[in-house]
Parts: sequence; structure tokens; C-alpha cells
Amino acid sequence: MQKTVIRPAGEGDIPAIIALYRELDAAMVDLQPEFFCEAPREEAEISSTVKAQDADFLLAEQDGTPMGFALVTYAGWTPAYSCVLPHRYARLEDLVVGKAYRGRGIGGELLAAVKRWARNRRLEYVELNVLAQNESAVKLYESQDFVEETKVMRCML
Repeated sequence: MQKTVIRPAGEGDIPAIIALYRELDAAMVDLQPEFFCEAPREEAEISSTVKAQDADFLLAEQDGTPMGFALVTYAGWTPAYSCVLPHRYARLEDLVVGKAYRGRGIGGELLAAVKRWARNRRLEYVELNVLAQNESAVKLYESQDFVEETKVMRCML
């Protein structure tokens, strides 16, 4: 079995990130076509995130071949309401493993890297959103000790 390397992405990785985003976007359209569409990802936006001090695209690769990424950001402090205890935390904005590489444990390795990223910054937890219909992602997150804390509900008018 080949060793997976997970590292922060650089400028040269932007084309691979965009290709992986195409797969993610297509999956989102399949799951919720009434809310998502496939659209080009902005290279400049990805570039600014690659350069940011408070975010990283963690790229998973084997033998130099990109297989997936996790975009993790420093979210800051919980809202400053008198009834909310203050916590510093990270957000997992996006996680995608290329279709050809799924089922190899890469998603779990990326999540472990996200947790290390947050711990190294002395953050207290990682938060994420996932579509309820994305059962395989929900299963992955639950297997990595993520638990449902809130539920977003929607009423179409």
C-alpha cells in the first residue's frame, strides 16, 4: 500500500484543487439540485486561501498525485453573547476525495490532519456542516468522533 502524504497546498497545487472542487460541486448538485449548480471556481480566491495565515488546503497525495483535500480555517471565538461560553475553534469548510481514490481511508487521514492542524493552534474543536443527504460523508465524520450539535431546518415557500 502506498503512503499518503498530507501537506499544505501551494500555488502549484491550484489546478488540482480546482479539479477536485469540480467533483465536489457535481456531487452537491446531485444531492441538492435546487440549491447548487456547477460553476467555475475562482483561482484568485483559492490562491488567497493558499497564502492565508489562518487557513490551509491540506492536500492528500500519493507519489505526487493529488487525491483529495481538506480546507480548514481558523474560525475565531464563539459569539460574544453573555449566555455563550467562549471557545476558539476551527472550521472544516470543504473535504473532498477524488472519486477514483475513495474507500482507501484518505478521508479519515485528512480529518486526522485537520484535527492536528487545530490542536497545533491550541483550538478547542473543529466544526463543519454536511448535507443530510450526504450519507457517506456523515458516516465518515461520525466514525471520526464528530457529533451533531445543531440542526438547520428549512421551509420552502
